[in-house]
Amino acid sequence: MLLSKSLRRPAVAYGLLFLAGLLPGNLPAAEADKTAETPLDKRVRIERETRFQEFVLTPHRPNYLLPLTYNSRPNQPPLDPQKEAELDETEVKFQISIKMPITDELFGDESTLYAAYTNQSYWQAYNDDNSQPFRETNHEPELFLLMQNDWQWLGVTNKMNTIGISHQSNGRSGDRSRSWNRVYAEFILERKNFYLSFKPWLRLESSGQQDDNPDIEHYMGKGEIRLAYANEKHTLSMMLRNNLKNDNRGAVELNWSFPMSRRARWFIQYFDGYGESLIDYNARVKRVGIGIALTDWL
Repeated sequence: MLLSKSLRRPAVAYGLLFLAGLLPGNLPAAEADKTAETPLDKRVRIERETRFQEFVLTPHRPNYLLPLTYNSRPNQPPLDPQKEAELDETEVKFQISIKMPITDELFGDESTLYAAYTNQSYWQAYNDDNSQPFRETNHEPELFLLMQNDWQWLGVTNKMNTIGISHQSNGRSGDRSRSWNRVYAEFILERKNFYLSFKPWLRLESSGQQDDNPDIEHYMGKGEIRLAYANEKHTLSMMLRNNLKNDNRGAVELNWSFPMSRRARWFIQYFDGYGESLIDYNARVKRVGIGIALTDWL
């Protein structure tokens, strides 16, 4: 198994925390106002109010800058097979992710067609011996249909569902080229301050061209699960991927953000596993980073 005992503990703790929120018996005697706005409700409301305004960019995934990250196992061969320029274990990581509504009239007011773009970059900013290169940049444009929902079961609300198509590439050629296309569905559940997302996907096979990474599903798996919790100050989230095989090559990502100012949050991230970036999809990465986030999941 990929996850060591030290990593299983936070994963189990997050799971138990979510289950505690689901069990009716664990609700306080004086139940909170059922009309109170949840963290997910707040995000949906703000996005609805601003989505068609000019000069407004709507966040898609978290937007953050980690000026200091430490990766104990840099993946040297893809960048420099001859090892003439060693990679630093310390580098900068940042993500920019936005979406734009195209139309909300396909199936009434409860559905919106979006275009989205996510850029995730890894910059060897402290590697003076190697001219401080951008080691890897992943580009991911998407097109997806988001459908609002209010199905409820045992106090859990299926808040929204999406279906979409995604292309992810590192924009390189030759031996360093990595890319794949997927169709996906995402099911988002909510109970009070808890958020749970199931996102299975299906890879679209390349046709008429060489496949840069034919075994990418062995490492990226068939989908991911994301759990998040938010209160007035703190947002915690966990992502889990698993290839559903005995020789599991999945991944776990833990995030924690809390206020720094009115518009920015301190952001701490831990990643262990495969597929953090496309160039490293088949190499295990252990990374911890600290920085600031402009937006989080909730």
